[in-house]
Amino acid sequence: MELSQERVSTPSAAGAVPGWRAQATPRWRALGARERRALLLAAGGRGLSLLWLVALQPAWRAVSQAPQRLAVLDAQLQAMHALAAEARALRDVAALAEGQAAIYRHRIDKVIGERSSPTIYAVTANDALFRTDDNGRVWQQVRSVTPIDNFLMSSADPNVLYSGQGADCADPMAANQPFYRSQNGGVTWSELLTAINLRPLLIDPTNPNRLFAADCTMLYLSSDGGITWQEQRDNSPAQLWSSYRVVAMSAASRVDAPSPATPHWNQIYAIGVDTQGTGVVAFSGDQGMTWANLTPSADPGACPAEGICAPLIGPSQIVAHPSQAGQIWVVSAQGVWTTTDFGVRWQPLNQGLIDFTDYARGVLHAVTEAPSGQLYLATSRGLYTQSAANPLWTKTGLPSFSSREVVGLLLTDSNPTMLWVNTAQAGTFVHRAK
Repeated sequence: MELSQERVSTPSAAGAVPGWRAQATPRWRALGARERRALLLAAGGRGLSLLWLVALQPAWRAVSQAPQRLAVLDAQLQAMHALAAEARALRDVAALAEGQAAIYRHRIDKVIGERSSPTIYAVTANDALFRTDDNGRVWQQVRSVTPIDNFLMSSADPNVLYSGQGADCADPMAANQPFYRSQNGGVTWSELLTAINLRPLLIDPTNPNRLFAADCTMLYLSSDGGITWQEQRDNSPAQLWSSYRVVAMSAASRVDAPSPATPHWNQIYAIGVDTQGTGVVAFSGDQGMTWANLTPSADPGACPAEGICAPLIGPSQIVAHPSQAGQIWVVSAQGVWTTTDFGVRWQPLNQGLIDFTDYARGVLHAVTEAPSGQLYLATSRGLYTQSAANPLWTKTGLPSFSSREVVGLLLTDSNPTMLWVNTAQAGTFVHRAK
């Protein structure tokens, strides 16, 4: 049987086109000129619409949204950079020693505060400035990089800070040193041109705009935040500040009976040195107008039986008990001296410090007292402590900083068991005070 095949023919695309044209041509010729123009315009409009929908509109939408998309992409890029920087910082952070104070794994290099305030500032190893208002429970970053890392804080308003290292009194040809003030907690600083070469010493505990500062020749007082200054000459017959330059001050701001509701400046203490390094201890009961000399007498005939008779050499710090009238501690090259009666009797607190006082094998920097009466002493050879029951100074603190040079101490009344210990090279440590 033979199978036959039938070829089925279909119109090709090429053949369809001439057929369409053959049908459309007579119709087109039958149209008038106006109808032809209208039809061409309609076709052109449809073509433009199609061009807009298919090609131009998406491109225009992309162009119009480009700024917003770029902003989003830029923010994402910045976030990625920040995460990368944080990752690098975390990778580069050295292992923290035992007791080391840190913020987000960044070592604290220094803390700054006032005993009567829970606000503390911290400078970290990556030069950032942080602040806490609750003795270190919660920290907030002030600046990622701070231009100033040494200042005094007002306890009346912790947003007000003063900074100035003062002139180099050993070099008359030394360059002038600027003086700065911040009124927003270290976010920004303003240079005060009227305070060149001054070093801030003491801020009024009730008025952040009132402070003492000194240069190489005179003590000054400002009542307007350092804008203007008045020479604070000693108007007593001794005229102490004509012979001594003031190097440190302290205030017994809670002395009264009963204890005052607000601190005051009614009892102020100061130490000064002359050109030979001999020191003076002075007291003012009239907010710095006149000063009484409390320095231990060098005259053996006037020396109390239980006191000290020797010139005061190289005093560097004075600390007044905030609520006990007449009780102060003075740190000097000879050791630690104390009096409880406005200098009528002075007592040495030097047991255990022979290496410092007799052999000059170290330096004493600062002293502070815990509410329990325990004393803590910052030295170039570690942290020492002394109690009323045991007058012998003994080294204390964790092994991680026991051999470090301790240059400063901070203890606050609102958290008196936490002692902040600033070292010269190893950062800040936290020590549990007794």
